[in-house]
Amino acid sequence: RGIREAIGALKPWADRNPGLKPIHQKLRTTFAHLDGYLSLFTPFHRRLQQQTTTFSGDDLHRYLTNLFKARLAEHEIELSQSDAFRARQITGYPSTFYPAFVNLVDNACFWLQGQRPPRRVELDAHGEALLVRDNGPGVARRDRERIFEAGFSRKPGGRGLGLRISRDVLGREGWTLAYEDAPGGGAQFAMTPKGNGP
Repeated sequence: RGIREAIGALKPWADRNPGLKPIHQKLRTTFAHLDGYLSLFTPFHRRLQQQTTTFSGDDLHRYLTNLFKARLAEHEIELSQSDAFRARQITGYPSTFYPAFVNLVDNACFWLQGQRPPRRVELDAHGEALLVRDNGPGVARRDRERIFEAGFSRKPGGRGLGLRISRDVLGREGWTLAYEDAPGGGAQFAMTPKGNGP
């Protein structure tokens, strides 16, 4: 808010000084871009949403598409959603579900970038489960439980925290996070309410 107000206060000076006008315009444009980007992280802040809310699979898909737009384009990755996912209604804290989906899609993009096209990430729903699958290399059998251990990562420079944190946070809200083989090959992660199977 302070930056926005300062840019507004600078406008009368920029209008009277031709040399200042392009600087003001660049500041205003760059800040508008930054402000729009930061707004994508609003769902991560639980304190802004003290009560559970209902959002759709389509809301999640739109959010992820906007967040990963440049990366998806750079690596020619298609992020799609099934009709079942699009119509799915999820009740909970956005700060629980959105970061978990961001982590899963981020991981999928990393492992897909070294694969030959077509490269795909699909959001799906089956029964009570929410699924994130890709057509990448998948996870080696020996690593399928280790990937949820803190500090374990096959990514160069990876910290091995994302999947562990996602599983723990979802667990506190009564959901599980598990790895499965994707139909046709690749990785698939299932988020499922405890006591239910995909």
